[in-house]
Amino acid sequence: MASRKKKERFLIVTTMKNEAPFMLEWIAYNRAIGYDDFLIYTNDCTDGTDAIALRLQEMGLAAHIDNNDRAIGRKGAMLSPQRAALRLATGHERYKAADWIICSDADEFLNIRTGQTLPDLVDACGPADAISVCWKLFGNACRRQYEDTPIIEQFFACAPEQGYTNFRGAGIKTLFRNNGAFHRMGVHRPKVNPGRAPDPENPYAHVTWRDAGGVIVDGNEISWRTWKGFTHTHARLHHYAIRSCDSFLVKRDRGRTNHIHVDQGREYFDAMNTNHARDYSILRHMPGMMRELARLRSDKVLNELHQQAVAWHREQIADIKARPNWAEFIDMVYGHSGVPAPKAPPAKEAPEPAAAPIDAAAGK
Repeated sequence: MASRKKKERFLIVTTMKNEAPFMLEWIAYNRAIGYDDFLIYTNDCTDGTDAIALRLQEMGLAAHIDNNDRAIGRKGAMLSPQRAALRLATGHERYKAADWIICSDADEFLNIRTGQTLPDLVDACGPADAISVCWKLFGNACRRQYEDTPIIEQFFACAPEQGYTNFRGAGIKTLFRNNGAFHRMGVHRPKVNPGRAPDPENPYAHVTWRDAGGVIVDGNEISWRTWKGFTHTHARLHHYAIRSCDSFLVKRDRGRTNHIHVDQGREYFDAMNTNHARDYSILRHMPGMMRELARLRSDKVLNELHQQAVAWHREQIADIKARPNWAEFIDMVYGHSGVPAPKAPPAKEAPEPAAAPIDAAAGK
């Protein structure tokens, strides 16, 4: 009898600050497409993000790490939350147990276009040590109010499939094998230490690196963004950086996890609020996500924490709107021109049956 192929484990390393209203959808979606584990680093949270992460840890679905007491960088300054997390993650037992790893944020959803799950994506791309996937930016399509509804069934206005409306849209994230080929994580790509490479003059010669269409590229040429000829055949990383106008106010007020001293002001809003085309393709993953979401919401503690986070988010929106020094920015955000909010195509499948509760001990 032929031996069965080993089930590979997929891990996300993420940093979060005040993402609580959106966490359960994001966890559910990523579980549905095949992620087994999550390392959730939280800092300075006031909306219950850390409490949800801790409950997920108690259920065996993730690990929560308090990221407030961060490491000091080479120049004596405290590292940004994201960079500190990536430095710490490599020593975590869940990181060591993973076969594939990616750094991904709570507003990023990997839309697998070939098959349904991560093993399908890996098989479609071909043997690789790293697979880079390009962002596809999604705007708010003039949706002003926050709604406690899954992000992926609210926002469909986006950047065009080909080309980029601005430099930010060319960003990548990279799924990579935890096989010793790389010595550390980066926000957009893993890194090789030239001193440890078989050929220091050509550090990535021993690494097979592909784009999301399976095309091989020289790893020495890769930075934070796409390169000439990049293909998206098998996947795009849908990036909902704006969400609704209401939620963008809370995001700006919260601040950033990497470039912490850079304001998410008008330049950022205009760049990321891309409403040039429409893309409904991620809806093919909705049934699986909704099953996982039902399992999560069946946990009374998680469900209550989610409801508290929604209430906090709404209170924060009202508070920001009442601040006189925000008036000009608020007028810009809510008066921003764009396309009408697109409607989702009619459902073609019957509603999914309710899912069974998660077994907390098994994490399934």
